Formats: sequence, C-alpha cells, structure tokens
Amino acid sequence: MAHKGASNVAKPNDTLVELNQHAKRTGIVAFFKESFRELKRVRWPKRREVIVYTAACLLVCAILGVLIWAFDIGVSAAMSAIGVD
Repeated sequence: MAHKGASNVAKPNDTLVELNQHAKRTGIVAFFKESFRELKRVRWPKRREVIVYTAACLLVCAILGVLIWAFDIGVSAAMSAIGVD
C-alpha cells in the first residue's frame, strides 16, 4: 500500500537529480529528449542583461589585470633594489 503523498510526478521544487532517481534512461535518444526538455525550462537572459554582465566581467578582468601588473612591477623594483635580478 502506497503512502498518500508518494508519487513519481515531478514537483516544481524537484531537482534534476531527484527526478532522475525515479526515471530510467533507456538510451541516447532518451538522453537528448530529456536534455531538450530541460533546455525549454531554462530562463535565458535578455540581450541587455548579457551586455551588462559582459561589461562587468571585462571591467573586473581589467581591474585585476592592472592590480597584478602593479604588483609585478612593485616586486620587480623591490628585487632590483636588493640586488636580485
């Protein structure tokens, strides 16, 4: 006799791992069908969001690049000052 709440129906909060514990894959075709079904559920970012996130990423990379460059120059100057080349 099954519990009243027990069911193999996916709930909105279920993760893919939890769903796969109940489902059995039968082959490569089933894998791709499941993959495309999951891709339909993805919330893809809007064009504006992609531009903003890309700009933020490039800005952070530039800032970190400058900081690493400055640190390298500082260490090189310190090494030269103590006579290590």
